[in-house]
Amino acid sequence: MARVYCAGPLFNTPERREMLEIATQLERGGHETFLPQRDGLELAELEPVLATLAEQRTASEVLHRAIFSVDIFKLLSWSDGVVANFNGRVPDEGTVVEAALAWHAGKALVIYKNDSRAAFAGRDNPMLTGLTDGRFVNELGEVVGLLEAQVAERREARLQDALDIGRRINAVRAQAKDVRAMATALLQITAGRRL
Repeated sequence: MARVYCAGPLFNTPERREMLEIATQLERGGHETFLPQRDGLELAELEPVLATLAEQRTASEVLHRAIFSVDIFKLLSWSDGVVANFNGRVPDEGTVVEAALAWHAGKALVIYKNDSRAAFAGRDNPMLTGLTDGRFVNELGEVVGLLEAQVAERREARLQDALDIGRRINAVRAQAKDVRAMATALLQITAGRRL
C-alpha cells in the first residue's frame, strides 16, 4: 500500500468530481490518499472565519501559508507518490508545481491526462512531459498500475541523470556546426536514457 498525494485542479464541480474519482480509484486499489479538497484546509470554509479573528489581509496571508504548508508536508513528508491530473489545455499551475516537487524529491509520479488539448501538436510542454519520460495515463483504470510500478522503481538517480544529460547536450550545443549535427548528438546522448 502506498500513500498517494492527489494533485489537480479543484476550483469547480467537474474538477472536484474528477479528483474524487482519481482518489477513489487509488483507494479501491488499496492505497491511502490525500485529496486536498477533502483532506486539506478549505479556503472557502476557513477564510470567512479567519476574517472575524484578524484583519482581512492577515487572515488571507495566514490561510494561504497554512494551505501551502500542509500540502507541502503531505506531498514531501507523508506521501510515497503523486498522481497529478494534467487535464486542460494548460495544466493547473499548482499541480505543475506539485508534480515538479515530487519529481525532484524522487517520489513516484503518475500524470493523468485524458484531455487531448495541448500546446505542442497534441503534447504538453517538454518541461512537463519530461517529469515522467512522457508516460502519461489517459484512463482512470491505468492510474493504480502505473503508480505501483513507479513506487517499485528506483528513482534516486533521476535528478543526477537529467543533469548529466543536460551537461552533455550543452557541451555539444556549444560545438555543433549545424542543426543536423545537433540532432544526431541528441539521439546519441539520450538513447536508452530515462529522466
